[in-house]
Amino acid sequence: MNIGITGSIACGKSTVSDYLIAKGYTIIDADKLGHVALTSDDVKRKLAEKFGDEILENNEISREKVGKLVFGNDDNLKILNSIIHPKIKELILKLQEEHKDENLVFLDIALLYEANFVDLVEKVAVVYVDEDVQLERLMTRNSLPKEEAIKRIESQMSPREKAALGDFVINNSYSKEDTFQQIDEILEKLKRGDKQND
Repeated sequence: MNIGITGSIACGKSTVSDYLIAKGYTIIDADKLGHVALTSDDVKRKLAEKFGDEILENNEISREKVGKLVFGNDDNLKILNSIIHPKIKELILKLQEEHKDENLVFLDIALLYEANFVDLVEKVAVVYVDEDVQLERLMTRNSLPKEEAIKRIESQMSPREKAALGDFVINNSYSKEDTFQQIDEILEKLKRGDKQND
């Protein structure tokens, strides 16, 4: 069964993924696949056609230059996503196929809902934190001033909105131990579900 792990910025998806990896589960990291997608000749060609050859450095896509083009520019972001998301989806499907014999495979993906990747998973676990905790963590983690952190948070779906859509919610507002206990409970539910489906 493929399980999505999602959450808004600074909610702690990595904490959840790292714990699952330590327990021996396969995690497909969509962010890493995004970097892989940028090395694809097809993606490079399409991006260079749209944004010009100046986004290339030594025939590779400069993530920094692309970042500057799309930050705060919705049109450019839509173009980037329309080119890169199909490639990421293709890479995810390939990895899911490779791991299809495993009972549970997790897809760590921030934009599960925003990028319409929900069809790639059977269940969704949303990592949630209270908005004030999210703001504080983002400011600390990325050394951002409050206004900049708020802008980044507001560019995504809120933790509350995502939590309402998920099958499971992991409240990561408290201690790591508390978070890990919630993950273990979800794993038990998923395993029981597997047995019921056999």
